[in-house]
Amino acid sequence: MNEELRKAIKWVPTFWAGVLLFIQMISMPYSLDEMPDACPKDSQNCARMTLELNVSDDELHEAMMAWEDTRIWTSNFEPGHIVDRTLFMQFSDDLLYENQCGTVNFHSESRLGVGDLGVNQERLDDLNSFLSEWEFSGEGCQ
Repeated sequence: MNEELRKAIKWVPTFWAGVLLFIQMISMPYSLDEMPDACPKDSQNCARMTLELNVSDDELHEAMMAWEDTRIWTSNFEPGHIVDRTLFMQFSDDLLYENQCGTVNFHSESRLGVGDLGVNQERLDDLNSFLSEWEFSGEGCQ
């Protein structure tokens, strides 16, 4: 391997780290802080789901924390809001959930870009599978 190629290869990790840092910095102001009523019109980077679940907030948060633990690159959990990141480029996506005593609304949206290649819908499908197998106490919403 020639010397110029070795030097170029050494810069690849630095360049990648710089790109990741840039992505995180530009995505910060686009964080969702509250549950939107719907996906933006003509959105290709947003998905919504409503499940019939009669669970307490505490039980729902416990299940959501357990689901979040199954995600490899999730960086942040707060009750009602999970920030999930894509594997390679670490794009931030917001997953918000809201317990309505009998139904739970979920909203998954990418912070950056026009499309998400179906990632948000896949995330909600994964969550739906996880919650369908989760053993809730059956006490319901208070």
